[in-house]
Amino acid sequence: MTPDVDLAFALDLADVARAVTMSAFGPRLDVVRKQDDTVVTALDKATERAIRAVIRTTFPADGVLGEEDGLDPGTSGRVWVIDPIDGTRMFAEGIPTWTTLIGLRDDSGYLLGVADAPAIGERVTAVRGGGAWLTAAGQPPRQVHVSSVSTLADSFVVHASVEEFADRNEIAGLVNLTTRARGSRGLADAWGHLLVARGAAELLIEASDCHEWDWAATTVIVTEAGGRVTQVSGGPPTSPCRLFVSNGLVDDEVRIAFSSAH
Repeated sequence: MTPDVDLAFALDLADVARAVTMSAFGPRLDVVRKQDDTVVTALDKATERAIRAVIRTTFPADGVLGEEDGLDPGTSGRVWVIDPIDGTRMFAEGIPTWTTLIGLRDDSGYLLGVADAPAIGERVTAVRGGGAWLTAAGQPPRQVHVSSVSTLADSFVVHASVEEFADRNEIAGLVNLTTRARGSRGLADAWGHLLVARGAAELLIEASDCHEWDWAATTVIVTEAGGRVTQVSGGPPTSPCRLFVSNGLVDDEVRIAFSSAH
């Protein structure tokens, strides 16, 4: 397939997901805690099923890796990597900073990423080699870039919840990091990745382990925006790992500030 065809299909998948998720978003929803201590709603499962059904119909040889139903490897060498609702806690609370993530990879790596935030009316897309683009409701697409900030003192840091860092006995590291920064907020998941990609934050640091569906789409987006997605400990992401998403200019200083207080 050509990049244009693949991207158009990924956008169709995002539209399919949007129809399911937005039919129930708003009031607080019941959640179920999974074995890995993450939470899920009935809408997560329904959305992934809807996406998988369209992929099976249109590209039956392609594989699918999804958070809820695991891996169907397919036979084409291409795999769609899906997180139907990234930020389920936010979705279940009626907070709009959740996204649907759609990535595509083959043997050469990640080819495209779509991050759709329907409750906010924004969608960010990227095809490898084609830049990262933000479309907001009623506005034409515009290309986004990470910031040029190069020091922690001038950086805005977003991070996972304080209780997650507390569970890992890393409160001191988080405080050391955020008090040296220009500002900080507790905003994580893919929404934090997108803030880095658009230059609204310089860094996102996660506390809990993330999986490929958490970073496949946003790796393309952040990289095409000029940033970097790695593990907190350094190196490319592997599943599972803790994510560190940055503009690529503050990494060393941030890692020193975070680790020096442990």
